[in-house]
Amino acid sequence: MTWRFLTGPHTLDQLAGLPPEARPPVLALIERLEEDPYRCSAPFGHDDGLTREAVFGDWGTMVVLCNPDTCQVTMLAVAWTG
Repeated sequence: MTWRFLTGPHTLDQLAGLPPEARPPVLALIERLEEDPYRCSAPFGHDDGLTREAVFGDWGTMVVLCNPDTCQVTMLAVAWTG
């Protein structure tokens, strides 16, 4: 099954705000999320099967919403603390 990472204006603005050293690892994470978001992430908060948290690089965290009905991954938040 192939998943699709949705890239709306809000998502693109958040990703563009990351520092240059965060961009290669976040792009690698997006590729892994499109392969299988459940394999490269963990439940975020209460395990509802939809909201997931994934780490990237040494300092990054992304929270996503995985919709198994549409095979779409929506980024809810991204942080880089490095």
